Amino acid sequence: MIITIARQCGCGALEVGKLLAARYNIPFYTRKNLMRMAEDNGVLREMHDFFEERPVDELMYAISAFENEEGNDETNHHAMRILADLIGKRDCVIIGRCGNYIFKNRADLVSVFLKGNFEERVRAMAHHDDMSLAEAEEFVRETDDSRVRYHKYYTGLTWGNADDYDICFDSLRLGTEKTARLIERYIKDIGLEE
Repeated sequence: MIITIARQCGCGALEVGKLLAARYNIPFYTRKNLMRMAEDNGVLREMHDFFEERPVDELMYAISAFENEEGNDETNHHAMRILADLIGKRDCVIIGRCGNYIFKNRADLVSVFLKGNFEERVRAMAHHDDMSLAEAEEFVRETDDSRVRYHKYYTGLTWGNADDYDICFDSLRLGTEKTARLIERYIKDIGLEE
């Protein structure tokens, strides 16, 4: 089973992912350890841009959008194919990295999108990263905007669109542990839990 978690900034996805990985005793992959895996396999240079979560250059985005319309998205998909090959069929939890798209053909995929009230996410980030509310607000806005562009650039899809995920919900209202339990319940109810 592979669990992919896309998220708005400040929704506690890392904590949820860790709980799920521990619950199912499977690896937990974030950007950092996926980069390490790519480096260990000698493919990090080919995937460098894919691992950067800074805003995609607007000109490159426009070119990509045009190429995607023309059916030529080889550049975008190369890094995603490498990641799919690195993960293979192993069970794991992946945070971000367009996982819902990359692994969409796996029958054992559970794709999740976590969201939350903007002001609550700002407060959570300010508390978690010890920054002012103004700094946290700017950080949350920029991170979400970057993820929108990143996801569109690599997949052609709208980030956060419910049709592209198995389940979408407000993880801040539930809290970390209840969010993980809800995902576990979904996994059990669809028959993926052994």
